[in-house]
Amino acid sequence: MTTTQQKTHATNTGLTTVLGDHSPATEQTLQGDKLLTDIYHLLEPNSLLDIQHEIAPTIGEHAGVRQQTTGTVGAILHNRVIEAISIVCFTPNDSGLPFVTDTSQSCALLLGTPQSDYELVIVDNYKDGVTLAKHFAHEKIIVAVSPTPYLFLDTVKHFAHDTQVTILPSIEHKDKVKKQFAGCNVKVVIAPLGVMTHLECGKSYTEILSFDDTQIIDLQLADWATPKAINHTLPPVTSITKNMLPEPLYNYSMNSAERLNVPLEFVAVPLLVALGSVIGTKVAIMPKRLDDWDIVPNLWGAIIGQPSSKKSPSIAAAMKPIDNLASQARAAHELAKQEHETQKLINDSKAKADDDALKKMAKQLATQTDDTDDPITSEDLHKKAAAIAESKAQDNNVPIPRRHMVGNITMEKLGEIENQNNNGVLQFRDELSGFLASLDKDSEQEQRAFYLSGFNGTGSEMVDRIGRGSLFIENHCLSVMGGLQPDKLEMYLEKTMKGLGNDGLMQRFQMMVYPDPIARVKRNDIAVDKDSRNAVYALFEAMDNLYTDSLVSYGAHEPNEYYKRPYFRFDSNAYPVFMDWDDNLQNKADEAEHDVITQHLLKYGRLVPALALIFHLVDCVEIGRRLGGVSLDALQAAIAWGDMLETHMLRVYSCITDNSHLKASLLSKKILEMLKKPSDKTDKTNWVSHGFTARSLKRKSWKGLTDDEAVQTALDVLIEYDWLNYKQVESTGQGGRPTERYFINPNLKAFI
Repeated sequence: MTTTQQKTHATNTGLTTVLGDHSPATEQTLQGDKLLTDIYHLLEPNSLLDIQHEIAPTIGEHAGVRQQTTGTVGAILHNRVIEAISIVCFTPNDSGLPFVTDTSQSCALLLGTPQSDYELVIVDNYKDGVTLAKHFAHEKIIVAVSPTPYLFLDTVKHFAHDTQVTILPSIEHKDKVKKQFAGCNVKVVIAPLGVMTHLECGKSYTEILSFDDTQIIDLQLADWATPKAINHTLPPVTSITKNMLPEPLYNYSMNSAERLNVPLEFVAVPLLVALGSVIGTKVAIMPKRLDDWDIVPNLWGAIIGQPSSKKSPSIAAAMKPIDNLASQARAAHELAKQEHETQKLINDSKAKADDDALKKMAKQLATQTDDTDDPITSEDLHKKAAAIAESKAQDNNVPIPRRHMVGNITMEKLGEIENQNNNGVLQFRDELSGFLASLDKDSEQEQRAFYLSGFNGTGSEMVDRIGRGSLFIENHCLSVMGGLQPDKLEMYLEKTMKGLGNDGLMQRFQMMVYPDPIARVKRNDIAVDKDSRNAVYALFEAMDNLYTDSLVSYGAHEPNEYYKRPYFRFDSNAYPVFMDWDDNLQNKADEAEHDVITQHLLKYGRLVPALALIFHLVDCVEIGRRLGGVSLDALQAAIAWGDMLETHMLRVYSCITDNSHLKASLLSKKILEMLKKPSDKTDKTNWVSHGFTARSLKRKSWKGLTDDEAVQTALDVLIEYDWLNYKQVESTGQGGRPTERYFINPNLKAFI
């Protein structure tokens, strides 16, 4: 089977001189020896050598020593990577054992031509090898013969390093070979009368394998434990029900979600965040009966889904009512600017006459006598000057646009808008990952603090602007809404929650939902529900036009010297329910297993009253009369939201709370993908056959497995679950520390 290419490859094996000094053997050289003749016909042409003088190997145990090989026939022995390693010399018509020039390296005589997906059968003697090779001539099976019987164990283990080896012992040797090759990549085939006997009786190898009494034992599998399943799935979540939203909001959200084929939460959450931002700082709720703890209904929300989950169209549908307000505000601003320019032109035309009149009055005042008719007084002069000053002030009083929503914006510009819009503003980002990443920068810590303080909505803030002085924001109230991709969110959480970035920024996103995706269906052409759309648009307009008088007429307490805005409290039915719920929330937070969950739950103490206030105001606007304190119905709907959002929060934070199983799950999926593919067992980079190192795993840069800690966490869990095993592999002779190599449990094929 030795080819010219393989002879050339022998340059580094010490056989160069030997191969070049001897001519190919012919059938005449074989002197009628049956075994050699059979081998001659099984190998490729010119594979046997006619040895005419003594061989002195250059390496191995007989290096430099001339061997008694004159007059023998030589066959080249190969190792597992098909390198020519040694020569076995046969004396024709001699029943003694052949002579092997070098036994220091594992090798074998290969009978057959390697093909893809071939099976390798190894035997310990040349007679059986020839018999098997004849029977397997038309099958994908190569027969390897150990140089001598006593080297059989080493030969099998050597070749089993790269590929599975099949051996064919008799039934009485079953226990012995199982012990010898335990854990090796060796398959044992034991037929009732022995494989060789059945072949000689005319049975095919396939028939022998199908016998009921034939035993086929995979010794590598036998040494591995049964792997345990790693089923890391996202924690379950609940969904919005009809009783959790006022009717106009539910109908609008449901119609939009059905038309887009998205989860209801994708529309309802941004719709509520937008509505809360419109209410803003106009009104507050004081949840407790006596305490002055106050909450305004600004909210921070995020919808989480894959890039193809239609997050952007969903948010866009939810933002249409506030976009409508923004459009009306722009139109009103244009009219106000036009009126201002008109008045300015009038004032400009009057200005010269007014100035002349003022000068005339001043001159008359200075020159008039006691008997002057119709005298000018100092008060008259002052009034005239004040009127002129007021006219000029009006010229400088440029109309300020009402802003409901901003996009990508600097802190200084946002401060200006808040300064001009006392009700707060909604920060909308289609993709929140960039927004969150920007706040992580060392250079943006002032901006991060600005957003953190804007979450409460009830305080004030001073913004210093380089070269333009400072701005005082009376009501620093920010709402935030956007979308997030799960992968980017996991990366962000892993980074911030383990470091110094855990200052509560992420926990402020209380309206954060991560619903199960909707199954794809045939596209439907569903009409817009115009009634629900008009009702929601009107609701947003009514909330935008809420003032103290209207809020008081609905049942809010009037502002006073101690508190600057109208406020509601819970009515007598809702108050005790809220207090019990708040106590249970504190207990639940205390019992949480992770700090991040505790911190998030505690912020529900603000969320639920804020939602209850929004729902109550919707009822007030819808009914159009005084309803008094925030009702039990509004509170129960808000509590249902808290319960629902808690399940989504646990799903979001599972990448932290169940980090080890998440990492193991990611790696397990990659391993199963490898096992599904055809395996080239001679490929040194093939992990299934040769194992892998932690370093090679990290170099793959697979999702969630890009740093040392994540990689080691995944490996440790897979070892615990018997998916992997590891061994210390000694370094080569060129030095270096041993390498820790991980091997894949072959029993995992049962999971495919």
